[in-house]
Amino acid sequence: MKSSLFKNVPLLLATLVCFSIISLPASLLASEVDISMGAGVAVVPDYEGSEDYEAVPLLMLNAKWEQGYYVKFMGNRLRVNVVPDNTWSVGPVLQYRGKRSGSVSNNKVGDMKKIDATFEVGAFGGFNAEGWDASLQWVTDTSNEHDGALTTLDGGYAFPAAGLKNRVGISMTYADKDYMDTYFSVGRKDAGRSGLDRYKADSGLKDIGINFSSSYAINEDWGVTGLFKYAALLNDAKDSPVVDDEGSDSQFTFGVMATYKF
Repeated sequence: MKSSLFKNVPLLLATLVCFSIISLPASLLASEVDISMGAGVAVVPDYEGSEDYEAVPLLMLNAKWEQGYYVKFMGNRLRVNVVPDNTWSVGPVLQYRGKRSGSVSNNKVGDMKKIDATFEVGAFGGFNAEGWDASLQWVTDTSNEHDGALTTLDGGYAFPAAGLKNRVGISMTYADKDYMDTYFSVGRKDAGRSGLDRYKADSGLKDIGINFSSSYAINEDWGVTGLFKYAALLNDAKDSPVVDDEGSDSQFTFGVMATYKF
């Protein structure tokens, strides 16, 4: 396992902060707000479809106003609710996607053309009521790295148990042709560099997954949160030589972080 802790984090955080401020009404900056922050570490595949894992920073920031507006940043995704409602939410999304380079653990995949890190931007809509939540999100590439778009549907249920606050959820993601071609196709040059068979990936349902998180309150301010996610790659993503020959269609994420409420 290799680690790339804190790489690209300053740029990511600066972008997220600016994006959050300009998306909210200026009057909220003087309003009362509940804020919680978290920091820890997560273990994730070192590229999508990999069977090797790396450690990355796990950061969280939640700010919620009584009117229903909120800013939620977790891991690689920022959502801002611009609707003054505590049940329904609509707003912009900013999402970070890491690079796939020659430094990945698999030598054949590492010999393929480098895919740089990128930001994806879009919108989401969702609801949260009596422990149940669901959302539909759409994002597209901002830096011409994959030029694609992804649509994600997710939902879950939050419940207390054994002194813990828990949530279990499911999700599925549809990826368009440009995204699939960038991350799962093997072109002529990549086949020559890596020795993998040539392959053309098309659009479709990319993955389906389950996730679970659990939080323990140490006192009124401090707490600990753990999370787990499993995603199964499907269709052309699963059948790609990048996954089928050299990686795994089973993708796991584990994380733990300390949290603080202001």
